Amino acid sequence: MEINTREDAIAELRAALGELESGEGLSRFVGGHGLMSCLFEFQWNEPALEIDFRLPYARVLAEEESQKEDDAEIGAAIRMAILLLTVESQRSKSGKSGEEGLRTSVWADERGTGYSILGTEGEVVDSGDDWSGLVHRLESALPDGEEDLTVIWP
Repeated sequence: MEINTREDAIAELRAALGELESGEGLSRFVGGHGLMSCLFEFQWNEPALEIDFRLPYARVLAEEESQKEDDAEIGAAIRMAILLLTVESQRSKSGKSGEEGLRTSVWADERGTGYSILGTEGEVVDSGDDWSGLVHRLESALPDGEEDLTVIWP
């Protein structure tokens, strides 16, 4: 599946979240093969935003509790991707995309999560391995009343 616009990506991510929350299983953004090597994979790359999520999914031989934790991490990653893409869309609509020359890079894999905000010279402006700081930063970047988006973060 090829996704060309932020709006298409957001729609597909919301559909994937619906699949995940329904308990019926995730079919979107699933790669890999075998009993223990399936992954939720979502990548996005543009000048101001890079997202790279590769999280374990449907590990058949894993304990039920581990599978629930995997699903929770995937749900959080999907919500983060939707938030990032929505904020960047709002910035573009208001003419502020890339205005500060900052690039946000966000990642998640089986080793953990992280983010970096890089300046125009590639210097790290902000970074962390806990997304809560990034979520707060993104919430404050959303213009009031322009987008019906409620941020609920674990």
